[in-house]
Amino acid sequence: MEINMEDYKREFLQEVKEYIDVLNQSFINVERGDKESLNEIFRVAHTIKGMAGFMGYKNLEKLCHNLESILGRIREESMEVNEEIIDVMLSTVDTIEKIISKIESEDSDEMDISNLLATLEGINKRSSENLKTQFIQESDLDYNLKLDVTLADDCLMKSVRVALILEALNDVARIVKIEPDEDFIDSDKFDGRFSIFIKGKKGEIERIMKTIGEVEKYEVIEIKTKHDTGVTKPINVEKLEKKTLESIRVNIEQLDTIMNLVGELVISKGRLLQISQHYNISELREAVNIMDKSITNLQDEIMRIRMIKIERVFNKFPRMVRDLARKSGKKIDFVMGGLDTELDRTVLDEINDPLVHIIRNAVDHGIEMPEERVAAGKSEVGRIILSARRDKNNIIIEIEDDGKGLDTEKIKKTAIERGLIIPSEAERMSDEEIKMLIFVPGFSTKDKPTEISGRGVGMDVVKTKVERLGGNVKVISEKDKGMKIRISLPPTVAIIKSLIVKVGDEDYAIPLSSVVEALYVNDANLKSIHGTQFLYVRSKLVPSFRLRELFNVRNGVPEKEIGIIIEKEGEKYGLIVDVITSQQEIVVKPLNGFLTGIKGFSGVTILGDGRVIPILDVSSLVGGEKIV
Repeated sequence: MEINMEDYKREFLQEVKEYIDVLNQSFINVERGDKESLNEIFRVAHTIKGMAGFMGYKNLEKLCHNLESILGRIREESMEVNEEIIDVMLSTVDTIEKIISKIESEDSDEMDISNLLATLEGINKRSSENLKTQFIQESDLDYNLKLDVTLADDCLMKSVRVALILEALNDVARIVKIEPDEDFIDSDKFDGRFSIFIKGKKGEIERIMKTIGEVEKYEVIEIKTKHDTGVTKPINVEKLEKKTLESIRVNIEQLDTIMNLVGELVISKGRLLQISQHYNISELREAVNIMDKSITNLQDEIMRIRMIKIERVFNKFPRMVRDLARKSGKKIDFVMGGLDTELDRTVLDEINDPLVHIIRNAVDHGIEMPEERVAAGKSEVGRIILSARRDKNNIIIEIEDDGKGLDTEKIKKTAIERGLIIPSEAERMSDEEIKMLIFVPGFSTKDKPTEISGRGVGMDVVKTKVERLGGNVKVISEKDKGMKIRISLPPTVAIIKSLIVKVGDEDYAIPLSSVVEALYVNDANLKSIHGTQFLYVRSKLVPSFRLRELFNVRNGVPEKEIGIIIEKEGEKYGLIVDVITSQQEIVVKPLNGFLTGIKGFSGVTILGDGRVIPILDVSSLVGGEKIV
């Protein structure tokens, strides 16, 4: 059978990229005293080493072998974990990442890693010469089970399969010893037969083994005494009920293609609905209604597949904060929450950079030096909390620190000095408006730029990117008591439910996720106070804006108007339109080129009759400025 190495290379690269995130997070956990993470790192390093050896990437294999050796010393407690050791370990992970990039682009792992190898070997030599062996001597074994395994003949990466079996078993039992040893298993002489001595429950071991592929047979032996064993009947895997694959890897480009095709179906569905209604064809209307349900179900499934846990992005930050804190001499406790919150892949990709900028600023601007914190009556260890949660139809991401907070007077002074505002304008601004100046391009209160921040770039990118995704940013801060930045995002930006409204001769789409209710506007519920319009809704005055005035529309004055009540960051606003023409699902097409960043619009959509209409950006509209 001919082996397609390109397929294996693709799988290999994808798996190692995922493992790199695991290594970064696990080393941070080890530094914090989590001994369990050592086992995770050891398994990952062993798996990468096995795959690298099979693929012929010798440098990567050497690096992982040395990493394993040091991990073995740490696990046996013959080497103490300290910040310097973790620095080297994380540097090794960085080098693995560089090697993977080189393999991806050049199909070679040729890279000068001699200095790093020398450092790793030096660490190994400094440890005690009388180290314990990886597995204890047979006379001292404390186990009750022996698992004999024979891998399938067509198992191509036998050493990797062994590592995966060990990883799976380690979750339910304690692995005491493996025969033959790992060096032999990693060699070309290994024929796929091996034994594992285990302290655990027989039922759990059998349950795990039934789920593992590329195994010809296995048997579990219960050991009663050292010389008297009870043997269970060997289990032939071929006779077991076949277990179907529960998951497969799908290329992101394929998902995007499927999503685009679903989007075209949604547009075509809208066109057919319009035709059936216009010509009053009952048979067509019935067929379209059936098709509508199928397309909706298909769309829901694709959207669900595209949803990814936010931990995929969050897990990169503990390493970043740790490195920045070390570089700046600060002590920081970094806490994460809501890792199971899900976002569409597109949103997740785009939100990474804004979070990087905010967290870097929290480290550099927010958290004080240890001696400053102690002098201010705080713990010398600062805290940064990164969390996510779902709130109604939005995803809320918060970055909070207990640092120095925002000094509004300093912000105002800096903005004037840099020519971003004039003194008279500064006097009229509220504290909330002054705080938002940190998002203006070129703004920074840092007296001297550092490697981390202070050059006046970054925070403006945050606001721009978030708003482009249909979200908004809010700053909550008090001087000397810390700061919180709250980002509100839609969970997906591909296909959304919306209201189609008309103003004059033009149609617009308003995302339904922002809409609370709608009501007819009349003299009884529309009030004007000091030049500002308000809708009187349930005994409350809601600031309101006519889209006709915002867009400078002069034609087609309606007999009646409709007020659409929207909610932004807990506050309600009214958008007054001529009429609501329909409610439908729309495919969001982002604005590109010179249209990017146009205020008032987050994108466009194509209706069933082929017309292209703009999607309103609710966040920017409620400012009430005229948009022409």
